[in-house]
Amino acid sequence: MHSEASLSGSTASPSSAAQQDSSASTSSPADAPSDPAADAPQSSASASAPSSTASSVSDVPQHSKAFLLRRGLNWFPLGLLYAFLYMGRYNLNVAKNSLGVLMTEEDFGSIFFVGTLIYGFAFLLNGPLTDAIGGKKASLMGAFGAAAANLAMGIYLKVILAAGSADNSTIRIVFSVLFALNMYFQSFGAVAIVKVNSRWFHVRERGGFSGIFGVMISSGIFFAYTINGWVLEFAGRLAGVAPGESTVRQTPWVFLFPAALLLILAVIELFLLKDRPSQAGFEDFNTGDATSGEADDTPTSHILKKILTNPILITLAFIELCTGVVRQSVMQWYPFFAKNVLSLPSHHAMRNGDWSNAAGVVPFFVIAAVCAFIAIKFLEGRRKGWLIASAGLIALVPFLQAGWGGLLFVAGVIGGNVAGFVSDMFFQSRRAPAAGGFYVLIIICIIFMSFTMGHTSPVIDSIHPGAEQDLSVLKPGDRILSVAGKGDFKEWRDVARAFAAVPAKCEGEAKWDTVRSICSTKPQATSDNLAVSTGLITFEIERAGQRMTVQVKDPSPVMRAGDERRLRIQPVSTHSPFLMGVVIFLISLAVIGTHGLLSGTATMDFGGTKGAATAVGLIDGFVYLGTAIQSISLGYLTSASWDYWPWFMLPFAIIGLCLCLKIWKAKPQPKKAA
Repeated sequence: MHSEASLSGSTASPSSAAQQDSSASTSSPADAPSDPAADAPQSSASASAPSSTASSVSDVPQHSKAFLLRRGLNWFPLGLLYAFLYMGRYNLNVAKNSLGVLMTEEDFGSIFFVGTLIYGFAFLLNGPLTDAIGGKKASLMGAFGAAAANLAMGIYLKVILAAGSADNSTIRIVFSVLFALNMYFQSFGAVAIVKVNSRWFHVRERGGFSGIFGVMISSGIFFAYTINGWVLEFAGRLAGVAPGESTVRQTPWVFLFPAALLLILAVIELFLLKDRPSQAGFEDFNTGDATSGEADDTPTSHILKKILTNPILITLAFIELCTGVVRQSVMQWYPFFAKNVLSLPSHHAMRNGDWSNAAGVVPFFVIAAVCAFIAIKFLEGRRKGWLIASAGLIALVPFLQAGWGGLLFVAGVIGGNVAGFVSDMFFQSRRAPAAGGFYVLIIICIIFMSFTMGHTSPVIDSIHPGAEQDLSVLKPGDRILSVAGKGDFKEWRDVARAFAAVPAKCEGEAKWDTVRSICSTKPQATSDNLAVSTGLITFEIERAGQRMTVQVKDPSPVMRAGDERRLRIQPVSTHSPFLMGVVIFLISLAVIGTHGLLSGTATMDFGGTKGAATAVGLIDGFVYLGTAIQSISLGYLTSASWDYWPWFMLPFAIIGLCLCLKIWKAKPQPKKAA
C-alpha cells in the first residue's frame, strides 16, 4: 500500500492545501526565528525589497530579478564550499592509492569506517544544533574545522615520510583519529546548505534545486578525485618523479591543498552568506513545505519530535542507507580496482584523465559560453531554455576526459538534474517515483557489472608512457612466465607483486621489509642475507610461442623508506575497461541523482524550513551508516576477491527500490496557520 503523509500527520489533499492564502508580499515571515541568525535586526516587510509573490502556498512564487541574483550569490559560494568539503573528505581515497602498501584496502576500510560512523552520529547532534544556531554559523564551523583536520593529516604525513618512520599500524591509528575529527566537522556541510536554502527556495522550486545540489556534490567529487590526483602528479613533477612512479612523498599535498581552499572560501562566506532573504534586504516568503503555517512560537523540541517520529522521513532514511552503500561502493572502490587490478596508467580516462591537449578541451568551453550568451541575451521562453541546456551539455564533454572525478561529475550533473526535472514535471514534486526509477536502473546495471569486470592476464597490452626506455626489452603480446625466479602467474597483480618484491638497497637506517616489499625503518619482517637488486631484474617471457629470458632495467634499485617499485605496464584484460566504465557511469548517474533528490530536496520538503537541518541530519546520518557498512565490508571482501564487489551491492539496491514503492505517493502538506 502506498502512503501519503505530511510532517504534521495531516491527510489534506494538495488542493485543500492550495486554498490557504498566504501572499508572500503581504504576510509576515513564515518561519519561526528558531536560530539566532534570524533574530538579528532585519528590515520590516514594508522596508525590504519585495522578493516574491504567490497566490497560494502551493504556487511557485514569482521572484524579482534582484532576488534571483542575490539568491545565486548566496547558494553558489555555499555550494562551492560544500564541494571543497568533499575535496577534503575523499582525498583519503587519492592518498590511499598514492601510499600503496602503507595503506592497504583493509587499512583504508577501517579508517573510513571509523570516520563515517562519527559522521553519521554527528548528524544527530549537529542537525538540531544547526537548526538552533543557523546555517551560516554551522557552515563556517564545518569549513574551519575540516581545514584544521586536513592540515593536521598533511603535516603528520609529511613528518613521518621525511623521517622514514611510516608504518601501517601507526598510520591506521593516527588517521582513524584525525579523519574522524575531519568527518565530524564535515557533517556540518550538508545540514548547513539545506538549512540555508530551505528559506530561499519554495517547495515547488526544490526539484530544480535537487539538480543544483547534484552539481555541488558532483563538482566536489571532481575536485576530490581528479583535481587532487592532478595536484599529486604536479607535485611529483616538481620533485622530479617520473610519470607512473611512486608519489608517496608528495601525498601530503592532497590534504594541504584542500585545507587552503577551505580557509579561503570560509573567509569569503563570513561576509557573503545570509541565512534568509530578509537578512539580504528582501522579504521572507512562505515556502509551502511541511512546517509552513506552523505558529511562529513553535518550540524546537516540538519540531524535533515530529521529524524523528515521521514515517516518511524514517523511510527516506532507510532508502538513503541503501543509497549510501551503493554510492560509496562504486565511488570509492572503482579507483582501487582500476589501479591495482586493471593496472590502468594514471592518465587513463578511467583514472586521473588528461587535459594537457587544449584542442580537445578549450573549444567545448568556448562553444558552450557562446551558446549561453546568445540564449541569455537574445532568446526567451523554450528556445532560451533549450539553448542553455545544450550549452551545459557541451560544457560537460571535456570532463569525460578528466578521469574518474570528471566522469562522476558528468554523471552527477545529469543525474541530479534529471531527477529534479522528472520529480517536478511528471510527479507533482513527489520524490519517491523518480528515486524508484533510478533504483531500477541501478539494479539492472549492477547485474551487468558482474559480467563486465573481467580479469587481467599476465600478458602485456601496452607500456605506460614514459616507461618505454626502461622496459624496452618487453613488447606488447609478451606473456610473463616468471620475475626474479617467481612464476605461475594467474593474473597481472601476481606479476606486479613479484616485480615489487625484488629487494632494493635501502637508504639511511631503513631495511627491506619482506612482507610489504618496501624499505622501512619499522619492517614487519626482514633478513640479513637478502640479494639486493643489481639494477637488472630477470624476466622469463613467452613471445610468439618462443620462451626467452630478458633483463629488465630496475627503475628503483635504491629506495628511501616508504618507496615502492611499480611495473608501469597495462596488461591484457578479458573485457575493455570502457565496457565496465559505461555500466559504472550509469550506476553513478542514478545513485548521485537519487542522493541529491532525497538528501538535498526531500529533507527540505518534509523537514520544512524550521526542521530542515534536523531532517537532513537524520537522513544523511543513515547515508553514512550505509557508507560505514560498505567500508568495513568491502575492505575485507576485496582483499579476498573482487568478484564479491557487485553482488554485495545488489541486495541494498533491491531494498531501496522496495522502500521507494512504499512512499510512492508521499508529498508534504503545509499546515494552516492558526
